[in-house]
Amino acid sequence: MVQVPDTAPRAAPGRLAHGRLHLLLTLDSLLVVLISLNRKSGATLAFVADNQFLRWVEADNMVLGLGTVLLYYLVAAHLVHDSHRRRRRASFALGALFTTGVYVYGLSLGDHEITNYLHGRFCSQSLPTICRIVAYNDDVFSDVVFLVGFTLLNTVVMVTQFLFPTDRSPRRWDNVLIGVNALFIGAGITANLAFEKAKFDPFVIGATAVLALVLLKLSPWQPMLRYYSVAYTVGLVATLLIKAA
Repeated sequence: MVQVPDTAPRAAPGRLAHGRLHLLLTLDSLLVVLISLNRKSGATLAFVADNQFLRWVEADNMVLGLGTVLLYYLVAAHLVHDSHRRRRRASFALGALFTTGVYVYGLSLGDHEITNYLHGRFCSQSLPTICRIVAYNDDVFSDVVFLVGFTLLNTVVMVTQFLFPTDRSPRRWDNVLIGVNALFIGAGITANLAFEKAKFDPFVIGATAVLALVLLKLSPWQPMLRYYSVAYTVGLVATLLIKAA
């Protein structure tokens, strides 16, 4: 007899089916808030040391970047552990892609935070050759490298959820918490795209939103695909509405 698999995962008892995932997503939302406070607070403009090699705002961003990468890893590891699927080749491929994303993401932070400090302190009034180089690293090169790393990390998480699906469908409160945490990410996307200079960012956010929606269409019960679909669609639509106003 041929058994036809269920089209929807089984429901889990209790009010929540994905408690640990919600904890990780809540920590991610908290990280978004901390990044925003760090960037907007005047208190972080003080120098880290007497030699004035860096301000706290750039140093804090590097530390918060580490927290971001760790949360990406913990979410991806949780998705693999939580799934009944065991795909060794997929695990190796996703692990290699994730490692590449971490390296590129870290490279972008190292380039951007240093040149952002130098640009803002020494090159805001004049543009000799050295300042044009610093400005290019700050505004263009580091942004491109960041977007590559950012895309790799998010793609790994979404594809991990797709290839390692959970067999527990989200309950009502799961969907509420997924939506709330996704709105924090959507707000962060809107703040970056609508109120700051954005060159390549809208195209990357749009491509990420499309990928999330396509994967969600193929696997509609997976919580992280719902999370990404809400976060990036809200961020993109809100940005378009603000720009059009």
